[in-house]
Amino acid sequence: MQANKPPGAPHHLMRWLGQMLGRHPRVLGVLCGYSVALVVTAGLAFVALELQIKEVKAGHTQVLGRMQAIQDDVGKLLTALNASYPSDCTPENLNQLRSLLFSHRYARDIGLLDEQHRQFCSTSLGLFETPERQREGGIDGSIGRYHLRAEVRLSKTSLRTTLVERDRFIVTIDDKPAQDMFAQFSDAVWAGSGQQRRRVFKSSEDNLTDDPLPSNTEALRVLWGNAQLLVTTHKPGVSPISVQSVIKPADLYDNQYEILAGAVGLFFLLAFLTSEAVTQRCRYFQSMDYRIHHMCTPAGVVCHYQPILDLASGKVVGCEVLGRLLDQDQLMYPDQFIPALNRQGLNWSFDRLVSSRALRDLASALPAQNNFVVALNFFPQNLRRDAIHAHLKAAQEALGRSDMQIELEVTEYDFAPEILPELRKLKANGFSISIDDFGTGYSNLGMVKRMAPDRLKIDRTFVYEMEDATLRSSLIPEIIGIAQAVGSEVIAEGIETAEQAYSLRALGVQYGQGYHFARPLPLDAFITYLCEHAVGADPASSAQKTHTP
Repeated sequence: MQANKPPGAPHHLMRWLGQMLGRHPRVLGVLCGYSVALVVTAGLAFVALELQIKEVKAGHTQVLGRMQAIQDDVGKLLTALNASYPSDCTPENLNQLRSLLFSHRYARDIGLLDEQHRQFCSTSLGLFETPERQREGGIDGSIGRYHLRAEVRLSKTSLRTTLVERDRFIVTIDDKPAQDMFAQFSDAVWAGSGQQRRRVFKSSEDNLTDDPLPSNTEALRVLWGNAQLLVTTHKPGVSPISVQSVIKPADLYDNQYEILAGAVGLFFLLAFLTSEAVTQRCRYFQSMDYRIHHMCTPAGVVCHYQPILDLASGKVVGCEVLGRLLDQDQLMYPDQFIPALNRQGLNWSFDRLVSSRALRDLASALPAQNNFVVALNFFPQNLRRDAIHAHLKAAQEALGRSDMQIELEVTEYDFAPEILPELRKLKANGFSISIDDFGTGYSNLGMVKRMAPDRLKIDRTFVYEMEDATLRSSLIPEIIGIAQAVGSEVIAEGIETAEQAYSLRALGVQYGQGYHFARPLPLDAFITYLCEHAVGADPASSAQKTHTP
């Protein structure tokens, strides 16, 4: 047999964790519930933010796409003008230029420039009375020089728009489609590089954007002071373009109040459900059903031994092994843990651990005896010959003690016909069989006779009522008669007084156990008691010694 090994670090860690979690289940449940709800809500907010960023970037893509379309259209027009048309303000040339405008969507007017780059003619006004002075500044681009918000004369009024100048021509752009798209998808648009960099568009949120907006600004930047996010998209080139938008917390649920209300409701629902689940789980960590797994281990099993005495000689002839479990430093008794033991399916583990521990301890500490009876209690469902025989025989062979007689106890209440074949096989294999709590169950004489147990144990309730001469106590002679009929010895349990011991002896009861002799004792105290009663004394007249369990 293997020696007891202390539980490893994972076992201790799990037990410690269970104890910690079980101390304040409600507090921990609430904390976990709202933490999980907060994390989930934050996750949903992050997903919403990601979707918002994708939407903003998609808008930027449309803005840049529109600007590229304008540039391509106007660029083709300027190329065609400078390659194929003279800079003459004749009616024929102007008509041709006007016709050319119809094939270019974003060109609104074509102006002609003189050698000093002054505009002297246009398709909308014809020949100017006085040439307009040369325009200063502008932004150099891939298709020419851009003049932003330049004032352009029309027939009856003037407007400010964008002009693109190349060589002998200057084209007025219809930038309203671009401006509409700027307003829909951005808060600021910048174009140009170096000293020429200019703001093309600004919205009402422009104060939150960068000013100026460098062409190498990072794509995402958090404004911690305002709890806002700047999304920037760049398009490199001769005249780099940058589009920037501001995302505010309100943008995540703007015009989505139903979704916001649903998110708040989900937060509190998730917090409540998680809190309840964690609370129940933490309470489970304090329950016997959870703790029994940590107690039902080699280190958690404690065996006590109650002496069985010969009522005639007072000599200890055996002991009943009673299993206990340690819950940290607290000793747990069977009525406290057996229900959980059965619910968790650990009864065989418990029986195996108790019997192994008892046999090992007794073999190492018990002086040489003459057929010393070791009575082991097994759950009825564990009384299977193959399992018990293999387990106990291996234990006996490992211990090398032939002077200990293993006795298997089965209560009369559980003494059913189904286990009778198993008990008979075990008896044939050399194990003694005793029927415990005899007189409280429903076994009939025929069944007892077929089993022919080695011992019948009179239940303590019969002994307790002896002094009152109750009907129950009057059945003791009948029980003794049944034992004699089937060839069984008789043990009386629960003897608490010398008078009870004397009366039972007089009735023919051979053996007894109870508080009058000793309580169930730890191993050291039991060995001491055994040595003190090695010679034997009259149990009916000896003074009871005090032995604390």
